[in-house]
Amino acid sequence: MGPNANALLETDLIHTFVAISEVGSFTAAAKRVLRTPSAVSMQMKRLEDQLGRPLFHRHARRVSLTVDGEAFLIHSRELLRINEEALARFRVAQLEGRIRFGALDDFGSRFLPQILARFAATHPLVEVDVVLSTTAALTRQLEAGELDLVLTAADKHESLPGKTIYSEPLVWVGKRNGRAHRRVPLPLTLSAQGCPWRAAALASLEETNMRYRIAYTCETGQGQLAAVDSDLAIAPIPASLVSEDHEVLGLKQGLKQIGDYRLLLCEATRIGSAGKAFSAHVVTSFKEAAGFPP
Repeated sequence: MGPNANALLETDLIHTFVAISEVGSFTAAAKRVLRTPSAVSMQMKRLEDQLGRPLFHRHARRVSLTVDGEAFLIHSRELLRINEEALARFRVAQLEGRIRFGALDDFGSRFLPQILARFAATHPLVEVDVVLSTTAALTRQLEAGELDLVLTAADKHESLPGKTIYSEPLVWVGKRNGRAHRRVPLPLTLSAQGCPWRAAALASLEETNMRYRIAYTCETGQGQLAAVDSDLAIAPIPASLVSEDHEVLGLKQGLKQIGDYRLLLCEATRIGSAGKAFSAHVVTSFKEAAGFPP
């Protein structure tokens, strides 16, 4: 058996091959791909002829992959993924609709404008209405059916329904060369009750019996950072949001690590094709913006 140098791999053959690898039988795979078992056998014969290698060990009631079959399975899944991405890319002009999207102010004000602009460029017929608010408020709106997608945060122990985009540490920051972190009691700027960052930050201080006072309460990240930049207080923020104007504070200043949080994307039950496209765009874009692999 020798490979056909001029052969092009057909997507149907690859779909069937992957199905067989997952169910371990030509007959079961035939039901999955809506073909007869004999048609599936003919497909795999063609595929093996094209590759010039046997892909299966054939047993009485099942099949298993050969070494070449295992290697080809890796390529097959990658080819199917690329095929899906290509189809999605050139179908985007047909997508239209309206998406109601909620996001935390901390991320919305910094990353969201560029992310929305890129989505609008490739999906001109999709309208995205944006609400920036707190985790508690956004969760209520999603549950009430007022939002389709919500970008929110939770600490590592919270169990919230949603897709984890990434996890990263929360860190204490003060103004670079500032003095707020030296004051006693330690002045803090935080969101109101219900913010997962607030709870985690206060827990870390109480574990070390650190004396503190909440000097500045603000629901927006921008407002909290204004207090930091004025050297009025220190704040807990995601590591990816630290700027060159801030100094990360830690053990040297007597502050214990706060711990990690998770950035989540929560979806309504039905979001449609436009919503799914926007959801995928948000996940990829926020990973890239924070320096995580897509």
